Amino acid sequence: MTNIWSENFEERKAVAEKIGDACRNVGFFYADNHPIPQSLIDETFDIAKKFFALPLEDKMDAHLHKNKAARGYEPMFETKMEGRGKGDLKEGFLMAEDPYDPLQNCPFTAPADAPYNQWPSAYPEFRIQLHKYLTQMKHFTRKLASIFALALDLPEDFFAEYTQFPMTGVRCLHFPAQEIQDGKDIGLGAHSDVSFFTLVHQHHVAALQVLNANGIWVDAPPRPNSFVVNVGDYLEFLTNKKFKSTVHRVLNRSGEERYSLPFFFSADRSAELAVLPTCRDAGKKYETIPAGEFFSRVFRISRWQHPDNEGKPAAQILTEGTTVEVGA
Repeated sequence: MTNIWSENFEERKAVAEKIGDACRNVGFFYADNHPIPQSLIDETFDIAKKFFALPLEDKMDAHLHKNKAARGYEPMFETKMEGRGKGDLKEGFLMAEDPYDPLQNCPFTAPADAPYNQWPSAYPEFRIQLHKYLTQMKHFTRKLASIFALALDLPEDFFAEYTQFPMTGVRCLHFPAQEIQDGKDIGLGAHSDVSFFTLVHQHHVAALQVLNANGIWVDAPPRPNSFVVNVGDYLEFLTNKKFKSTVHRVLNRSGEERYSLPFFFSADRSAELAVLPTCRDAGKKYETIPAGEFFSRVFRISRWQHPDNEGKPAAQILTEGTTVEVGA
C-alpha cells in the first residue's frame, strides 16, 4: 500500500494493476505497508476484549434488537449463515456511519430520525475508541477506493462524489475456543459481504477461509501488520461481476479464543450507481440501484431474528459445495 499516496501516477497505477488482477481472479488480497498505526489496532483490540468480558446484562443493554439499524451487540448464535448447526459461534458488536454523532463530522444536516448507533452505558470508552479506529480507517479506505477506480480504468477520483459520507462499519468479533471442532461448529458461516470492499484485521489466530473457484476452502491466515481485503457484493454488481465477491467463513480450530476487526466500506447511502462505464456490455441497459437500498436488501437477511423481519426464517446461504443467491 506504500505507493497509493505516491506523487508519481505510474507508481499508483502499478498498485492498482496488482489489486485489479487479484480482484478479477480471486476476490481477496493482503494489504501490507498500510497507514494504520499498529498502536491504534492494538488499542482497539484491547478495548473490544474488555467489552466482550463485560457481564452479559451490560452487553445486552445495547442489543441490536433495540436498534432499527440492527447495530449494537450480537449475542452468540444471533446470526446463522449456514444451516447445519444452532447458529454462528461468535458474539459481535457493530457500529457504523451515523450522521447524528458529532465524532463523525457528517458534512450534511442529518434528517429527522433517531441516532443510528447505540452504545453500552456501562462502557463509555468503547464509543471513543471505535470512533478513533473508524476515522483512520475511513481516511485510508477512501484513498483505496481511488486505487480501485484506477484498477477499473476509471478516473482516479471517480468514486469521490459517491463517498462524501460513505457507509462504513466497524464490527468487533469474538469467537470462543471451540470444544468440539466439527463441521457443525462454524464460527461465522459461509457468506459474502454486501459492502464495496472489506478490510479485516485478524489479530493472531488463524480461522478465516476462502472458497476458491473449485469449491475448495483455502485458509487465509493472519499476517503481521496486514489486512485481508475482499471484494463485496456491491462492487461485484458495479463491475458486472468482473471483480469477484468471494464466499468466506470462519472456522476456529485453534483451540484458542479469536478476535477480529472487519471494516466495511461502501458508497454514500444516497448514492445511485449502475454498472460502471468500463464494465458494461455493448447495447445492454443496466438498473440503477441506490447503495442504501442494495445494502438493506441483503443485510437484513443475515439479521433474520431482528424484530423488523417479522419472524422470517434464517437464510440458507451455503451448503457444502453449493452456493445459493442471498436475495433468492
